[in-house]
Amino acid sequence: MSTDEVKVEPGPAESEAPAEAPAEAEKPARPKQRRMRDMAFSMAVLLVPLGLFYWGWSWVAADRQVSVVGTAENQATAASLGLTVIEPELSEEWKPISTALNVEGETVTLRTGWYSPDGDGLQLVETNGAIEDVNADLTGTGTPVEASGIEWTAYPVGAGEAWVAELDGVTVILTADADGVDELPELAAGVAEAL
Repeated sequence: MSTDEVKVEPGPAESEAPAEAPAEAEKPARPKQRRMRDMAFSMAVLLVPLGLFYWGWSWVAADRQVSVVGTAENQATAASLGLTVIEPELSEEWKPISTALNVEGETVTLRTGWYSPDGDGLQLVETNGAIEDVNADLTGTGTPVEASGIEWTAYPVGAGEAWVAELDGVTVILTADADGVDELPELAAGVAEAL
C-alpha cells in the first residue's frame, strides 16, 4: 500500500468544534423610572439644610444687640432753640439708635432713629420748617390716617411710608421702610402718649 493511498481521517480531538452562537447584541441600558418618593427625597435633601440655615439666622438676628444712643443732649438743644420736643412714650423694646440736630437760620429739625421690637428701623422727625425740606417726597394731599386720636397724613416714601401731623406747633413726621410700616401706629401711639 502506497503512502498515496493512505487516507488519514481526523480523530475525535481534531473534529470540527461546534459553531459558536452569535454574540447577543448588548441592549442599551434603559434609565430607571423615577418615582415621586425619590424626587421628594431629593427635594428634602436640598430643603433641610436651607431650613436649618434660615432658622439659625433668625435665632441669631433675634438676639442681635443694637447700639443705643443718648438723645437727651440734642433734645435739650432743640428745646433751647424754641422747638417743642416730643419724646414718645414707648416700651423698653424700642431703642433709640441715632439722633441728629440740624439748625438753618430759625429752622430747627430734630431726627431720632428708632429700632423697633420687630427689628425694623423707623424715624421720628420734629421740625418747625417745611415738610418738603425734610423729604422731597412729602408733597401733594396724601392719605388721611387716624392713629391714637391723632389725624395723620400718609405719604408714600420710596418703598416705605411717612406719616405727617401738626402737633403743638411742631411738624412731626414718622417714617418707615416697607418692613416697618406696620409699626407706624405703635410709634404714633407713643407720640400721642407724650402729648
